[in-house]
This record gives sequence, C-alpha cells and structure tokens, in this order.
Amino acid sequence: MSEKWIDRSWRNVLTENVDDAILFFKPDIAADRDYSKKPFLVPSELPAIDGDSDKGMRIADVCLSIPLKTGMDQRIAFHVEQQHRPDKDFALRMFQSYYRMSDKLRIPVTSLAIFTGKLKPVEVYAATCYGTELNFKYNVYHVASADAKTLERDERLFALVVLAGRRMLDADGDPERRGPYSLELLNLMRERGYDAEKTRNLLLFVYRIFKINDEDIDQKVKEVWNMHLIPIDEAVREIYILDAKEEGKEEGREEGREEKAFEVARNLLKNGISLDIIVDSTGLDKKDILARS
Repeated sequence: MSEKWIDRSWRNVLTENVDDAILFFKPDIAADRDYSKKPFLVPSELPAIDGDSDKGMRIADVCLSIPLKTGMDQRIAFHVEQQHRPDKDFALRMFQSYYRMSDKLRIPVTSLAIFTGKLKPVEVYAATCYGTELNFKYNVYHVASADAKTLERDERLFALVVLAGRRMLDADGDPERRGPYSLELLNLMRERGYDAEKTRNLLLFVYRIFKINDEDIDQKVKEVWNMHLIPIDEAVREIYILDAKEEGKEEGREEGREEKAFEVARNLLKNGISLDIIVDSTGLDKKDILARS
C-alpha cells in the first residue's frame, strides 16, 4: 500500500473527527476544551526554510485551532503529523513546523507525531552550535506499540482507528489476514453504536487501509460488508470522490507554487539578475522563464 494512500486515510479521519482525536491522543486538551465554540482547520501550507521542498512550500498534515475555557478568546494550535516510513529529517521538520506555526498564528502550539508504521518513533529534535543548544520535544503516539486488547476495551472512537492501524501492520499486506481483521473491527463498531456519521467515517477508514475491494480479499468478507454495514461499491465511489477532491487541492497548490516561482523569476529579470542565476534559484526551465516574462 502506498504511503500517500495511508497518509490520506489518516488525514481524512483526523479532520472529520477532530474532538474524538483530541479525546484519545490528548485528553488533557479535551479537559480544557471550550465545547461552546468549534475548532477549525488553519492553513497548513508553510514556507520551507531551505526552499528545495515542494518548490519552497511544505504541507503540514493537520493544524487545528482549538478553543479553550481559560479565557474569552483563548486558543491553541494543535499540530498533527502522521509518519509511516523512516525519515531521517522528521524531527527537524516537526521543529520547523512548530516554529513557523508559532510565528504565523501568534498563539501557543502543541505538536503530535503519530507514527503509523513499524519504525521506531523519534520524539526529540536536538541541535547544538558553539554553546547554543536546542531540545525540542513533541508528543508521540506509536501505533505499532499499542496494546490491541486495551484498544478493544476502549470505547473511544479513535481506539478503533488506532486498532485498525495496528491490525494493518499485523496483517503485513496478507489478504487472508486483512479480511478477518476487518470483520473484527466491524463487529466492534456495531457493539459501540456510534452515530451514523462517525460510523461512516470509521468504516471508510477501515475500508481504505484494508483495501476491502481487492480481488484477493475473501468474497465472504465482502458479503458481510455489503450485508451489514456499507455496500462496497458505494464505499468505492465515496472514496474516489474524496480522493479526486484531494488530488484537485494538491494540483491547485502545485499550480499556485509554480505561478509564484514564475512571478519571482520575472521580478529578478526586471532587476537585472542573470538568467542562469534565476534558473539555479527557482529550478524553472530557461525557455519557460523567457516565454512567460
């Protein structure tokens, strides 16, 4: 399963079930949460310091503005990153995102890294330079270390989200194990009796990460899905629609970044900067720069 597919699955379930995510991962925030006001997503496209990532921009997974009871307009930013594959620069990126969000939003920021793969979690970014020291510690949740029995007994929605992630790792891509694990999760959902919207969000998450529609999944498993909870063809259509919207957003961001790069190139040309330097600085093609200047 591609990392992009996994990332998108987690991002969707987090943004569609904000308070449930907070209640599970950060119950201390839930205790201080002002439920008379709604949390909201804040822009998560942040400038990259080195300029070589995503043409000078990087996308944070989720950033939420959470209202608290401790003041009329008191809010914090809750920054969440999900990581599935090893990344030697992950801790640095967590610190960079934290700093940029603090600087941009001007409110306190707390950061959470959800490690959804088998990799060992990294929870501190440390750096030293001639007497200057930095130790940045962020919140960490490691899905692979979660106890399945404890999650089965936990009635919070995200206990099942995490259990689904844990079972995906246990199955290790084997369709003969993915099928039974998906049925285990469906039975737990039915026992919990979540409302229709939460149930549907959770169903789509389980469907996505277990890829129930794969031809290798046992037909009897698919029949249980169709009979008791959600028709598979309906789930497929809904997921494709969600993914198309996500792809459209990503393409729109990419087009916007490219146009910004051409705008920078045009301004540099006007100020007498050589074309070779502009090409090196922006990564744009020389002919394209000239054609659009």
